[in-house]
Amino acid sequence: MRRDSIVWTDADQAQFSAWLAERAAHRIAYVRLDTAWSHAARLKALGARVPSGVIPSRRSWGDTRFCRGSSPANLEANTKRRGASAQRWGEEVITTSREKRRWASARLVAAAAATCLLVVITGAYVYTAGLVPGDDRYVTPIGGIDHVRLADGSEVTLNTDTSIRVIFTAKERRVQLERGEAFFEVAKNKARPFIVYTGDKRVMAVGTSFAVRRDDSDIQVVVTEGRVTLAGTRPLLTAIKESLAPPTYLNAGDIARTSNSEVLVHTDATAEAEKLLSWRRQYVVFDNTALTDAVAEFNRYNTRKIVIADPAIAAVRIGGNFRATNTDGFLWLLQSGFPITVEQRDDKVILRAR
Repeated sequence: MRRDSIVWTDADQAQFSAWLAERAAHRIAYVRLDTAWSHAARLKALGARVPSGVIPSRRSWGDTRFCRGSSPANLEANTKRRGASAQRWGEEVITTSREKRRWASARLVAAAAATCLLVVITGAYVYTAGLVPGDDRYVTPIGGIDHVRLADGSEVTLNTDTSIRVIFTAKERRVQLERGEAFFEVAKNKARPFIVYTGDKRVMAVGTSFAVRRDDSDIQVVVTEGRVTLAGTRPLLTAIKESLAPPTYLNAGDIARTSNSEVLVHTDATAEAEKLLSWRRQYVVFDNTALTDAVAEFNRYNTRKIVIADPAIAAVRIGGNFRATNTDGFLWLLQSGFPITVEQRDDKVILRAR
């Protein structure tokens, strides 16, 4: 509304542009509202030639000023005439066939106007509230982290090289984790559960906080608040034939890892959960971690990959906190503290025993 006014300044535009650039959710919200606002402009046609500040009566939608452009001076006379006709109609006074046709025309126009108003208002509401099925995709590049706010108020933090699709319906809030890892802070809504689908598994919550990481067909779930349910998504007939495993319930501090249909749960693992979620601060944390696992973790965040060329050093154990994208610092400490040589190439880094 302020942008359409005559008092919009350069400072206002700069502030607005900065708000749009701040996050993708702002741009999405603006596009939705701007679209609804543009459609609402059609309602202006219903008020053609009506003086400013005058609200037409309920029974005046059929007046000729709306379709034949009579002058505004006729507004009061038309309104009184319609009021008198309404009174005669209510008293069941016999009217002429011409008057009946005029009333039928007025009702038709009123119905059309009411329908137009309802469609526009409903459309504006569902666009801004996100209550109809939508299909939004959020993607991060290798080494990137992004934070988005969904239409229901839930918030999602996406880790490196992650892709999700968000589809909200009247019955559920669905997120398809196509690859990578994401942390979800779910807005409470018991009528519409929040479900993360990935591969043949699903993680369901109502109002809680948890992370899901996908590694091919297996996943890792870390719960920091509330309770979630981990279950399979195989078709019903397959479930009957193969006796689908019962769902697994996870509480705050629990960590679950899957391998095919098997689920391993580590309960009361708050300290480990904090390490696994350190990526939200753009750190990776190693604690007596095998070098092969540490290298795999670094490779998630960097396009130039580290390759262990000598199997003899793959089992070396390391520890420490590292910036996920600071490969040079990690390699310098590695060759300084261990009998390992580092060979830098344009496309990759080679590690060998010294």
